[in-house]
Parts: sequence; C-alpha cells; structure tokens
Amino acid sequence: MKSITRLEFLIGSAAATAGCKMFNFSSEGDSYSAAVLGDTHYDADPISVYHSHYDNSNPWAKIQNAEFVRNANMWKDRCPKLLNASASLAHREKTDFILQLGDIIQGDCDHVPTHRKMLDDCIKYLRGPYPEALPFLTVVGNHDFRGKGAWDAYFDFAEPFMTKEVAKLTGKSNSKLLKYPAFSFRKGPDLWVFCHFEMEDLNPISDLIDADIQARYVFLVTHGPFTTCSRSGAYRWRLGGNKKSDASRVRLYETLSRRKAIVLSGHTHMTNYYRHENKFGSFCEFTANSVWAKQERATLVSVDDDPSDYKALKGRFTDEQFKDFEEDVAFFKRGLVEYFSNYGAGHYRLDVSNAGVRMKFYPGDALDSPRVFLLA
Repeated sequence: MKSITRLEFLIGSAAATAGCKMFNFSSEGDSYSAAVLGDTHYDADPISVYHSHYDNSNPWAKIQNAEFVRNANMWKDRCPKLLNASASLAHREKTDFILQLGDIIQGDCDHVPTHRKMLDDCIKYLRGPYPEALPFLTVVGNHDFRGKGAWDAYFDFAEPFMTKEVAKLTGKSNSKLLKYPAFSFRKGPDLWVFCHFEMEDLNPISDLIDADIQARYVFLVTHGPFTTCSRSGAYRWRLGGNKKSDASRVRLYETLSRRKAIVLSGHTHMTNYYRHENKFGSFCEFTANSVWAKQERATLVSVDDDPSDYKALKGRFTDEQFKDFEEDVAFFKRGLVEYFSNYGAGHYRLDVSNAGVRMKFYPGDALDSPRVFLLA
C-alpha cells in the first residue's frame, strides 16, 4: 500500500468511518493513549519573575530578551488555551500519560534557585488541568539547562522526576535512577527510549533498542529531531548532527529502520512528519510544536507536503555551509517516501494499539483534529 494512501485514509470524516475497525484496541493492556505537547517554553509576565538575574552581557542577549517577550505574550493567553484544550480531551477520552518533547521551560535564569523554581512552577502549571495523578513524561531540551548553573539544576530535578513518573506509568518501581544520555523502559509490549539529543555517540540508543528484540513498537523520544529539518538554519543542531556522530548515526538509521521505529521530537518549532523506507526496513519521525507564538500559527496549511519538497534551502549560508547542508539533507532524502511540514503550533494525541499507531494534530486550541498521521 502506498504511504500517501494511508495518510489520506486517515484524514477527514472518511477516516472516522473507515478507520474504526483498523484502530479497534484489542485489549486494555495493549492499547494506550497520550496527550502530547511539543516545546512549551514556559515563562511568565512580568519578565522579572524568572529573569531578574539574567546576565545581559550574554552575546545572545538581544535574541533571548526577545524570546522572553514572546513567551510572556503567548503564556498570557494562547498557551493556556492550548493547554486547556489538550487537557479537555484527556478528560473526555481515555488517556494514560502526558508526553512533553523538551524545552519545557525557557531557562535563562542565571540563578540556580530561580531555575529550580521555574521547573517546579512549570510542572505544576502544565499538569494542573489534566486528570489528577496522570504520569507526566518530558525529555531534556536545550533550554531546560540553559543559563548559569542550570545544567546541574535541571538534571538533579529531571532524572529523579522521570524515574518516579515512569514508575507510575508502568506500575513498576525502578531499582536504579533513570540516567541520561539515554535510558529505556517498557510500556506494556512497547519499548520507549529517551535520549539527550546533543549526545555525540548514538550507539547507546542503538544498544538499548537491540537489547529488546521482542518489543511490539519502538519509540525514540528526543528533543532535537533525528531527521534534518530542511527549513532550519541550525541544521546540524539535532540528534546525530555532530560530525563526531557520523558512524553511530549510520548505525542508528539502520537500527530504527530494521525495527520500524517511531521517532518523536520537537525543537524546530514546526509540525513535521517523515517516513523513511530503505533496504533495511522503514521508520518514521513526527516533530511536534506547542510554541503558539502568533495566532496565525494555529494552522494545518503546509509549506511542504511531498518528498520532492524536502531539499536544502540556501538562505544565508556560505557556499561551504550550504554544501554541508545539502549533504546532510541527502542522507535522509534517499529513503524519504512521505513528508509533511508546516509552521503550525498546537497539541497532539498519540493512540497506540495492536492495529497501529496514529498521531492526531490539533492546531492551536482546537478540539477537533483536521489531520491524523499514521506512524505504524
């Protein structure tokens, strides 16, 4: 069956009718759903709440101060609406956990107690409208440890937090602390792997996947995407983008393909979908975005909707940089058979069953999904 047919099959009212049998959950233990949020960049107004200690001698101060203003504006109105819409669906439909894909906070506190407070406030705020005691999983993003002293502040919080939340999700207490750069756990019959996207050696991820050959589905959760975003100037700032990762990137590409894995990522502030097919097998990647910076970002309108659209864009690159960008894109383009890309921000729902895995996209604070992506 051609991939585009699978996507079209799931779009609109026809999907609601024709897809019922396809996605019947066979048993309670084998089926589950998650409310999914992309980057959230939690922040507050006034800016002094979390950034009164910010060091304005930072060479990136102009850009980062603009981000503080952006975040304050979107968290006044749009992002609370987005969050409440996601939570409303979680109350209405069976939901097993919340999954947030990194950059949960803005960071840039430059003060350890304030950074810790920002994390604590954020978790309480984000999980507040959802059903009580719902497990909340998050993966490390670059903003989460950005600022003076923030590295230790984040990981001292995140690793014990994730250990506790995963135990709630799986019903099994963990004898060891879940530790980055990569760790895994089973949710029912499925393997879930979380990683730090800036790790240079990707072999630990492949090792975790290879160690569990019986898993029904393999999910890899990473903040920075594995597939190069062709509309990002920071094309190398992703999982496996470091030149030191070249050899282990090839192995991970093959490992993901052999296991028909599903990669879930954020970072690009876009909603992207890729399906790769090659001689090893196939895998797909879905990139989510909840940074609702402007009202018009609540959209399904695509900028790219065909594999032929996936290509390096010259932008402001030097000739040498652009050649590197083209080579990086070419690595993934060779097996790309489905592609969707847009600047949409919203919330998402992941449904997993024996019959397949699907991701619903809800632009902005929508309660109806105009597009559903088949991931497996």
